[in-house]
Amino acid sequence: MNGTPDRSTTWADALRRPWTALCAAAAVVLGPTAHTAAALVRANAAPLRQAPSPHRRL
Repeated sequence: MNGTPDRSTTWADALRRPWTALCAAAAVVLGPTAHTAAALVRANAAPLRQAPSPHRRL
């Protein structure tokens, strides 16, 4: 009837392409890695806490 492809067929075709699978796998692997790296950068930027020295003189 109309010239547009069925929506389920379009998604099925897209999921079969190797680049789609590669990008999805990269997002799953690199997403948490980027979040962890950002958290480590923030932790390293925090000022150091002054801990009491274990060799205090009484």
